[in-house]
Amino acid sequence: MKIIACIKQVPDSEAKVTASDGKVSWGEAPLVINPFDEYAVEGALQQKEALGGTVTALCVGPESARDALKHALAMGADEAILVSDPALENIDTVGAARVLAAAIKKVGDADMVMFGRQTLDNGAGLTAAQTARVLGWPMLGFAGQVKVEGGSVTVDRVIEEGRQTVKANMPAVLSIVQSIGEPRYPSFM
Repeated sequence: MKIIACIKQVPDSEAKVTASDGKVSWGEAPLVINPFDEYAVEGALQQKEALGGTVTALCVGPESARDALKHALAMGADEAILVSDPALENIDTVGAARVLAAAIKKVGDADMVMFGRQTLDNGAGLTAAQTARVLGWPMLGFAGQVKVEGGSVTVDRVIEEGRQTVKANMPAVLSIVQSIGEPRYPSFM
């Protein structure tokens, strides 16, 4: 099983936001792995432990995003890939999805790609679905529980009305929510 966990580096949620001249700024806030993406890494690691295989953390961002990738590696990911170019500095979710899909294709043979449900910096929660569309893969959103059998994946989606069980053939893209389980504490060995 080859799983890719897509992560993003964002300003720390404890940082104070300031507004100046009509622009919002995070100021000198420290940058960390997106907390929702920690759940994606956790979900990927759970599948690796249950089925074997590898987990690759994938990030599009500046060179400073290496710290977020190191966090994913410390959690237990096997590999980390950073796609970094100044031209990608201000891309929107569609651009990010295209870049991620190209990187996923280049990595090759992925069975699952996992995202956190949204990011703290823009909170759109669209990149997972847009990446699935670019790849032409099924999208299973708001996954709170994941089970792989044969060539398919079944998830329990956590929605306002309760839970919904959906199934798709792999490869597939999943967005993971908090009920997957508390992210493991990173080992700094």
